[in-house]
Amino acid sequence: MYISVTNRRFIAIWLSAILLIMSVAASAHSVEHIDEGAKTHCTLCFHQHQFDQVLPQQDANLEFIYQQYDVIITVQPTLILSHSVTYLSRAPPASL
Repeated sequence: MYISVTNRRFIAIWLSAILLIMSVAASAHSVEHIDEGAKTHCTLCFHQHQFDQVLPQQDANLEFIYQQYDVIITVQPTLILSHSVTYLSRAPPASL
C-alpha cells in the first residue's frame, strides 16, 4: 500500500504532537504522587516502576576514540626557470 508524501507528513506531525502531549501528561501524572507513599501509587505508576527496574542501569563510560594520522613531509623540488626564445621566424633573405 502506497502512502503519499503529504499523508506521511500529516501522520508524522500528528504522531509527534501525540508524543509531546503524552510526555507532558506523564510528567504531570508523576508529580501527583510525590506526597503519597509507595503503596498508594496507581497501576500506571506501578507498571512504569516495574518496567524501569527491568532495564539494566549502569554508568555510561564513553571513552574517546582518538583518530590516528601519519605525518607526511613532502619536499618540493627547486625549479629554476630561465627565459628562452624558441620561436624562429623566417625572415626575408639577406641581401649581399
